[in-house]
Order: sequence, then structure tokens, then C-alpha cells
Amino acid sequence: MGSHAGGPQLFTERKATMRPGKRFFGVLIGIALTFFLVSGPQAQVINIKFADALPPTWPYYQGMKAYKAYVESKLPNKVKMEIYTAGVLGDQKTIMESTRMGALQMCFITSAISQAVAPSHRAWAMPYILKTAEDFYKFAYGPVAIELGNDVEKAGLKFITWASAGERGLVMRDKCFTNPQTMKGLKIRVMQDPYQASIIQHMGGIPVPMSLAELYTALQTGQIDGAELGPSLTVSGKYHDICKAYARTLQFRIPGEVLANLAWWKGLPADVRKVLEDGIPVLRKANDDYIDKDPETSEPDRLKFMEQKGLKMCAVDLEAFKKATYPLIEELKKAIGAPTVEKVLKAVGY
Repeated sequence: MGSHAGGPQLFTERKATMRPGKRFFGVLIGIALTFFLVSGPQAQVINIKFADALPPTWPYYQGMKAYKAYVESKLPNKVKMEIYTAGVLGDQKTIMESTRMGALQMCFITSAISQAVAPSHRAWAMPYILKTAEDFYKFAYGPVAIELGNDVEKAGLKFITWASAGERGLVMRDKCFTNPQTMKGLKIRVMQDPYQASIIQHMGGIPVPMSLAELYTALQTGQIDGAELGPSLTVSGKYHDICKAYARTLQFRIPGEVLANLAWWKGLPADVRKVLEDGIPVLRKANDDYIDKDPETSEPDRLKFMEQKGLKMCAVDLEAFKKATYPLIEELKKAIGAPTVEKVLKAVGY
């Protein structure tokens, strides 16, 4: 290949260049060292995949965004947090399992899902133990609720925090009701959770377990009469467009819950773990304010919006529903243990 053009001269130049083999080896070492120095810091970046399964109009996403901003501002070039919202990585059960397996580092779900791996989380399904947002904050961020949260560790998960997911009620296709007697026979969508189904049954309705993905069509076609939802999900899911009434039955406040993969969490550098811990109040505040306090997105404002859209607010007898659902507390004592239930009841002042 170049042996014809300038043959002797080219041979001489090659010979001169390659004579000291150590020089050539040194060049290779230099290139490798340069590559290492350039790519080294990038290799140290900790990637955190953080997922939820609800729409970005739900408070979880607001908390996740605030948390990402806080963590990345404290650890620039060291931590990158990727947020996956709206169920792009699966439903709540799927993302919890993905976090357990380590495919995700963190997830934002609800206690109705985590109770599958931590039965004590069923305590949140006790009806009428938390009446207001303030009642929720006092309990959820106190020692008893944190103790409940930590029960996920035996399943390979790290409990990070609870967070407000607002009040619950029933959005109705066209029929109002006032008490367990007038609710009798109405088909009500519930989460795929036997305890929440049992609550609706005690309230007088017929529970129909169903995912959110199926709900709009089921209401639109009359397959069901109503759905167990809060004001925020009613508005974000646009169910107010096809329903005519809403009942603030306030049976419980099932919380949001942030979990991490336990082994991953324990393996983090101490400085990174500290920043992640310090950012928890930031996440909670963004989430809680969005659903409980912020103009236009808070549940009081959502309720006003629903009325403006023509939804009738049903007059309900809360004491009658509280009395009707009380047997569930005794059922939960058998399911998760009387000491756990009694500890929760004492903490909330029931």
C-alpha cells in the first residue's frame, strides 16, 4: 500500500517513529488515562428512577418534581433523577414490584397497594378515623404511622414517607343517596382491595373492583352507578363531565406513600442518602399543599369547581355511615392484630 510512492523515505520515517517501542506504549497509556479522566466523573453519577401511576394533575407528581429539583440542586453532577409518571411504567402494583426487584429505585404508590407486602398498612382502611387534612398530617407524620410504614422492610423496601392523597367520597352517575338505606343496591367502583370493597358493602352499596383505566367507560355506559373517588381524582379524570352528583362520605383518607429499594438505599454514599432524607419535607409540602391548600388545585376548590360544573352535592348522614362501618374495625383487629389497631386508634384519638 504506499510502498510504491516514496518507498525508501516512508520506510525510514516508519522506522524512526516506531524505534522506541516504549514511546508507542506510552501514547496508548496517555490515551487511556485521558479517557478515564474525562469519563470518570460521569461514571460516578447516581441515576434514580422514580415512578408513579397517576396523572400528572395528581399531587404525587408535584411532590416528585419538587424532590427532584431539591436533590439535583444539592448534588449537581452527582445525582440524576428521572421521573416516570402517569403509569408509563405500569400500574401501582407493577411499579412497587419493580422497586422491590431493583428495576426502579423509588416509587410513589398508596397503602392500598403496599398492604400486600405489609399487612399493617391495612390500618389506613379503618373508616372515619381521620376527619380533616390536619388530622391526617398529625397522624401520618407521627411515630405510629412511621412505625407502620417501616413494616415494608421485610419485603425488601425502604419506607420514605406518607403523603396526603386527600379525602374520599362517591361520584355518582345520576343518583344521590343520604344514608346506608338509600345507598342500598347501588353499584360502586372501588380499588382492587377487599377492605375498601368491604367498606362500600357496609355503607349499603355493591362494590365493583375496577382499575381507573376502565372507570370512565363504566360510568359512561351505566355499568356502575358511581365510583369511590376524591374530588381531585374526580376532576383530573373529568368524571364531572359524565356524572351528576357527588357525596362527601369522607369514609377514609388513604395516603400516598413513597418507597425505595432497600438494598439500593443502604448502599448509597452517606452524603447522598442524607440529601435524599433532607428532601423529604420538600416532597411532602409540594404534594400536600397541592391537594389541600393551593388555589384551584386544593380539594375545597375542586369541590367548588364540581358544583360550578353542575354536580349536585348529596346531603349525607355521616354518623349513620360511621355507625354502619364500625364493624370493619373489629374485622381489622382479626386481620392485622388488635395491638396494631388499638395503637392507631389511640394515636388518632378515635
